[in-house]
Amino acid sequence: MIPPFSVPVYEPLPYALSGLSFTQLPIHTQRYLLDIAQSAPLHSPEMNFILDQRSIISLELFNDLIGNDTALVNMRYEAIVMARDLQTGISPQATAEWHMAAQNKRLHIVLDILLPERELIFNEFMIKFDALVWLDQEGRRKYTPEDWKRYRDALLKPILDQTSNRLVARDEYVRNLPVINGYNYRAPSLPYSPFGSLL
Repeated sequence: MIPPFSVPVYEPLPYALSGLSFTQLPIHTQRYLLDIAQSAPLHSPEMNFILDQRSIISLELFNDLIGNDTALVNMRYEAIVMARDLQTGISPQATAEWHMAAQNKRLHIVLDILLPERELIFNEFMIKFDALVWLDQEGRRKYTPEDWKRYRDALLKPILDQTSNRLVARDEYVRNLPVINGYNYRAPSLPYSPFGSLL
């Protein structure tokens, strides 16, 4: 039986842009706002513009995570297959030493490459997301920083939940691939896959 998939959880930093002027914002936030200023003026953003930008960056996040999600799922299933082969003795290579070396390589890929890459993808998204919340609060002085934090967290939660759901769905898709000749069908890695030569 395949163990349940443990989805990496992203914990964003608390919203900290309330009450800051444009020049007090972090430089990456300023750059993003200047980039989108070409589409709409910063001092009078329309709500539809902010909603549209939020949709754009959310789709970019989902697209940016596809490769990372796929690689995480592949690493998980390669570990499961190797453990099964070691237990049943199917593979002539599946000695305990070979298995340990392959497992260490896989852990290195997951812990030192894939998870930090995932964190960077989310961090880049959060710069843009928080910038849009800051833009949204322009001209609305009656709200407290705590109100804006709750507002930001409420907007963010469904997006983060969706990223987790997509990773679980990708895992379920791979788990439920049709069985051909008694073996789970797995598409071969493309020749240019960064993982093909590592394992």
